[in-house]
Amino acid sequence: MIAVVGSFFDIDLTNGVRWTWTGLDNFADLAMDPAVRRSIANTVVYCALTIIPSLVIGLGLALMVQSIARGRRLVQLLLFLPFTANLVAMAVVFRWIFAFNGGFANQLLAFVGFGPLNFLGDEKYALATIAAVGVWRATAFAMILYLSGLTSIPTSVTEACASDGITGWRRLRVVTLPLLRPITVFATVMLVLQSMQVFDTVNVMTQGGPLGSTETALTMTWRLGFTYFEFGQAAALSTVLILVLILFGVWRRRSLNGENP
Repeated sequence: MIAVVGSFFDIDLTNGVRWTWTGLDNFADLAMDPAVRRSIANTVVYCALTIIPSLVIGLGLALMVQSIARGRRLVQLLLFLPFTANLVAMAVVFRWIFAFNGGFANQLLAFVGFGPLNFLGDEKYALATIAAVGVWRATAFAMILYLSGLTSIPTSVTEACASDGITGWRRLRVVTLPLLRPITVFATVMLVLQSMQVFDTVNVMTQGGPLGSTETALTMTWRLGFTYFEFGQAAALSTVLILVLILFGVWRRRSLNGENP
């Protein structure tokens, strides 16, 4: 609530605390700021690069786990571990993995005959690299959701498909995916909410660089407030982010209730 109210003021902390009414000026300044616009665009791209692969891979892993007869619990636990890992600690590990000098990824590329890539220092690769870390974590979340959905499908449906000769890809497309629609909607919205709030990974691995290519809406909010001391603009950007998240929450509820968004 303080962020929403603060978005309409110029907040000065240099000499006490002074709030000066500015109306919509903070929002107008954000709209004209190319760095803010780029951070919003980066957030959208990050969401696209993270959510779609996570859903696809998560579903594939869930189908694989369900087909395992022995050791299913162990495999399920191992695949779910990335979601429970401390994100800051893992970001430090991934920063070493993707390091230009001596990083595991570049050592692997050198082993197969490719030159080193500056994963975190090149604008062409930095955001995709950050998104790959996001996929690593979000896939585990999507997998556990899809696995719960698959186990809830009645055995009578599976038996009816087998008796009608509906198997393999056809059963997945015609029967399984429609039954998993509520899970897909829920997983999509939850991953959108997580992706739009990405902060730790970016802050540890790239700090928004190089040249703002990995700056996201949340890291830009932090930078406006604690680097540039533009607290009013930071509050305004935070308010925009909150409104977007609320809209996604409403969309999720309407979709789960079977209403038209």
